[in-house]
Amino acid sequence: MTRLTRKYEFVDQATADAAIALLPQDEEGNPTGEHLVTILGFILLVPATYDDEGHELTPPVYSDKYAVDIYWGSEALASWEPYIVWPLPMGVHTYGSSSSRNEYEATYCGLFPESEYCNPPLPPDPEELELP
Repeated sequence: MTRLTRKYEFVDQATADAAIALLPQDEEGNPTGEHLVTILGFILLVPATYDDEGHELTPPVYSDKYAVDIYWGSEALASWEPYIVWPLPMGVHTYGSSSSRNEYEATYCGLFPESEYCNPPLPPDPEELELP
């Protein structure tokens, strides 16, 4: 069985919570089934800076989208499709399954074949290197 890692962004936490609430849940409200939900929230884009005394010089900058990752045990639910995003593999969070990571990378490169991630520059020809 192929496990899928997919990444999603919502306009706010309430929208994400509503989508998560539609997933199968146990009596305590925890997702059940063959998937794992990881709530990332508003991802830090630029950390704050501080002076030598610890005073904040510039505040942190966070994404304006609320991020959720799901490790699907089978096909992802179609209702989640409008929220899918494809950060450069694999963004700020990943699950441990190598098959899931490999599937994400293959799908990413299928969707974005011109990406530098999918076409890393070749190392220079050793004959063209200038040696000291």
